[in-house]
Amino acid sequence: MNMIEVAAKNPGAETLATMAEIERLSPAWQALGEHPFVPAGSHLAAWLLPALRHYSAKLPFEILAVWQRNRLCGVFAFKAGRGFVRRAWTSPLSFSGTPLIAQEEPEAVLEAFFEAERGRAILLRTIPASGLFWDMLGEAVRQAGGSIEILEHWERAALRPRGTSEEWFAGNFDRKRRKEYRRLRARLGEEGALESLSWAKGDPVDPWVDDLIALEAQGWKGRRGTALATDRAMAIAFRDAVHLLAAEGSLRFWKIAFNGKPIAVMSGIVKGSQGWLGKIAYDEGFAKYSPGVQLILDATEALIDRDRLTLVDSCAIPDHPMINNIWRDRIALCDVMIRTRGLSSTLFRLALAAEKGRRKMRATAKTLYCRIARRQKS
Repeated sequence: MNMIEVAAKNPGAETLATMAEIERLSPAWQALGEHPFVPAGSHLAAWLLPALRHYSAKLPFEILAVWQRNRLCGVFAFKAGRGFVRRAWTSPLSFSGTPLIAQEEPEAVLEAFFEAERGRAILLRTIPASGLFWDMLGEAVRQAGGSIEILEHWERAALRPRGTSEEWFAGNFDRKRRKEYRRLRARLGEEGALESLSWAKGDPVDPWVDDLIALEAQGWKGRRGTALATDRAMAIAFRDAVHLLAAEGSLRFWKIAFNGKPIAVMSGIVKGSQGWLGKIAYDEGFAKYSPGVQLILDATEALIDRDRLTLVDSCAIPDHPMINNIWRDRIALCDVMIRTRGLSSTLFRLALAAEKGRRKMRATAKTLYCRIARRQKS
């Protein structure tokens, strides 16, 4: 199906499976990201395109693009494959599964999406479990004659600013905690020259990426083998993505330097009224001063007072020991499986049971691995 065929009054969908097709889609995709129905940071062209480009050999993809009147109005990313279960495409850089949908007539976009996937089970990962998208998704599934099942449900830390950063700081921590944070920063400042820095539009991007990669490689992610420096595809995709984000004004970077040396670095994305925290790394040699916490506080001040956002997603794992104690708001997320029209309830139940079984086996294997790793260290 080509653009001419789907450029009718009602939205139509086409499937793209090569990078050449995706690259041609890029301008329209970027324009779609400027006015989405709901924020979809992980599906922005600047973020997802580099990941697709550098992971496609290892993780084949298919992009379902929904068009209306020659205008791109929906982007959905899936793993390649023609089975009756459609799985969301993810990479190590994925942090949200909310698809990118246009502000105008979002219900029609979902209707076209479900019609294109008729007769299949759709697995979406890390989507909001409440709010505008969740409500619209549930109604669209019902209207399409399908059903939806939650596979997993969790929460992660978020920031919903109210007032100024000073007001947030005063209301978020008790007097003892506020005093401790100020004491740690003052002590570190007494040891040497302390700087809190923010990337500004027009500044070179690569030095900030280099600092982040180097710090991350020195820490626990480097030892575990999950740092950017240990995955060439992830490192290149990340660097390409932050350059694209910088060009469109969506990139954020914060740094704490001690005697001219970075001891904490973190990236972020801001689009419209929402933000997402990105990669963070800190020098473990300065752990007693909590440089990671200090950096989060610096970033929080900028996100509230400069960017004036209504929501910032930490993109952290559930119950993260650091961010959960700093950002007290929460975002509810879930993985779901959707039965579309044309798929029998029996087949859907079988697919649902198989997916639940697969997840249970994976969780058991992960628990055993962690136990063995702890024993080997002790």
